[in-house]
Amino acid sequence: MEVKTEEYSAYYDPAEKKVVMTGSMRLQNLASYEEIKKVLKTGIENTNDQMTVDIQNLNFMNSSGITTLSLFLIECRNKKYTPVRILGSAKVSWQIKTVLNFKKLWVDLVLDFPDKSPEQEALFN
Repeated sequence: MEVKTEEYSAYYDPAEKKVVMTGSMRLQNLASYEEIKKVLKTGIENTNDQMTVDIQNLNFMNSSGITTLSLFLIECRNKKYTPVRILGSAKVSWQIKTVLNFKKLWVDLVLDFPDKSPEQEALFN
């Protein structure tokens, strides 16, 4: 499944077992994120082990998108799915600030920011 516009894209890559999100997601409200939610659900339902949500190239996500992602993680936690890995970029400021809070929603969530600096390392511990 894939959602693609001029501003953003989201798709599930079954070979890599990951959902990839890119661009800037500035959709109007939670209902507008329904297609993105479907992509996330397709990913988790078709992955037997850890699924990755790759947001390294997602430059912006508004509060409705962050809420959609949060609700998805809570659902995964409640249904006892295998842990999800979020692959982010420490160079995208909203990601460091926001994604670290996702750990409060699900302690088994794996956060991976391969480009984090030594100074940012402490934030992940």
